[in-house]
Amino acid sequence: MTVLLEYLDGEEILQRWDASIIGLSLMTAWTGTYASLTITDHLKVCTDRFWYVVFIILAGLALGVNTVWCMHFVGMQALYLDGGMTSGAGGAMKVKFEITFTLISACAAWLICSVSLHILSSRKAEDRHKIDRQMVVRLVLAAALIAVGAAVMHFMGMLSQSGNFDMEYNSWIVLGTSLFAAAAAVVVATIFSSPLLPPTTLKRVIAAAVVSAGVNCMHYGGMAAATYRLNLRKDVILVPGSVALEINGLYIAIIALWNNYFLSTVCDHYVCWKIKRDEQELAVKSKVQAGLKLVTELPCPLFLVSAEDFLSMPEEELRSLHEGLRPTGKLLTLDTMDEVMELKKTSRILFFSYEWLSWGKVGPNKIQLFAMKTAADNIAKQLQVPTSQIHIWIDILSIPQRHAGMKAMAVDSLYAFAHCADIMVIVAPDCWHEDTGVKADALSYSERVWTRVEQLAHCSQHGVASMFIQTAETFRQLPDGWMETVCTVLDGNMTCCRNKHPNGCRCDKQTLVIPLLALYYNIYKQNLSEYPSAAAKFIWDLIQKKGKDQMFPPNIQIARDKGITEVHELFGDTINRIEKIVAGENTVIQPVTDHIVHPACDLY
Repeated sequence: MTVLLEYLDGEEILQRWDASIIGLSLMTAWTGTYASLTITDHLKVCTDRFWYVVFIILAGLALGVNTVWCMHFVGMQALYLDGGMTSGAGGAMKVKFEITFTLISACAAWLICSVSLHILSSRKAEDRHKIDRQMVVRLVLAAALIAVGAAVMHFMGMLSQSGNFDMEYNSWIVLGTSLFAAAAAVVVATIFSSPLLPPTTLKRVIAAAVVSAGVNCMHYGGMAAATYRLNLRKDVILVPGSVALEINGLYIAIIALWNNYFLSTVCDHYVCWKIKRDEQELAVKSKVQAGLKLVTELPCPLFLVSAEDFLSMPEEELRSLHEGLRPTGKLLTLDTMDEVMELKKTSRILFFSYEWLSWGKVGPNKIQLFAMKTAADNIAKQLQVPTSQIHIWIDILSIPQRHAGMKAMAVDSLYAFAHCADIMVIVAPDCWHEDTGVKADALSYSERVWTRVEQLAHCSQHGVASMFIQTAETFRQLPDGWMETVCTVLDGNMTCCRNKHPNGCRCDKQTLVIPLLALYYNIYKQNLSEYPSAAAKFIWDLIQKKGKDQMFPPNIQIARDKGITEVHELFGDTINRIEKIVAGENTVIQPVTDHIVHPACDLY
């Protein structure tokens, strides 16, 4: 208990104000408001529910606690009770703060401001910039809540004062302060409304200064409502059993400033993380769209030769390649997917997939060519249609060989070509590579990356029922378990890997990322639907069995001709990102074709 014998019990105590502390309270509210505005600004584009809640809590903390509560208790330190109005006695009286009421007032300010900011910002992200009737309604509700909260917190803070005094309140000043709080709350709610948030740092600083001035005026106006009268009997504590503590205004200001710095740092880290995440998701979407576009829009016309012409074609004419066959009129040219679909109404497209077995001679060797013609006859018998109703895709006739640009476009369309085909025949008779002497058969064929690519392309659209193997002796459907072996495309062999990527060239496996992402996007999206195609379900089951990391490895090891091995990112975490993209899409599931690029440098 403070005992001052010179004072008269019950007399009014003089009030003095420290201008430097008032300035400190202005600065405290200014920085708190700026931090809250900065955090709230990011709510305009925040679509993640978790981060929205975090930002609302942090913005409410900055506004309710750092701006209003901390400013209040810093401002309270500017008041000195020193001198008796009647006795003329002197001597400063200690003012303590009841800890229970003080903490309750802080929590109340935090909660009220968080709820108010939620009211202002809880619209859909795409609607938060709109100035409309709903925004006005939200502004009015938030302003009313802020006004009530500011007044309640302020007078709770005053009631928490403890010392040798009793307090009396001027009801007119309390009313006036409350009305001012209402007007200030409208200004605050307007500034914090999403469409009206200050867009630049300078405007944010100015807006924070305006809010700080309003909050301080309300505070010091409310302080003027109180008259302090000496009570020599006891220290007054409103809540029985509570503890009263002295609060140092400078410490409160320092804590508030550091808290604002912390909140701003959290905000900055989130922004950097979100920008990076958005860029990554945009990159994934771009890759997926690029892959899907390569198959939905033919980069190069689809060139086909009728099975009838192919069967009667001498080897010399075949060796004249695309350019030699073009003047004869035997090549059918389809420029769009619509033309492809129109052809498929009356004809079947047969795709030949095989290994090149010479470094100097393009196309199939004699044994492979004989097997191809045998396969064409077998397909006609299998389908029970004349060879005139079958059109064949074979690389050396269907891909331009001399025009580099046309050749590259045709190679980029290989996945689309394999998808368009009604039937795929794997041509794998036993023979030997002309230069290496290595035996070539169904096993060696299955170990090539590019042949695996063609098979996966066709299977993802048609399944295995339309896939056949032609050897020198037999013609049969794809055996059980075959696709389970070849579906891990990137485990296959590549020419660039065998040559150890000379002169620092990139691995051709890296060119498969875009189309394989498109493939996974399509397969995953279909399998989330109620009615996935049988082919999509078959591929999905393979992915589940083999594992995503096996079919879409995050990283790749690239052996160099200098004897070193480098690790490069391949798919990284893009598969997980695709799943999040698909999960966030609210579109009708449509079967979309997939695409895989087939680099010209390896086979052609």
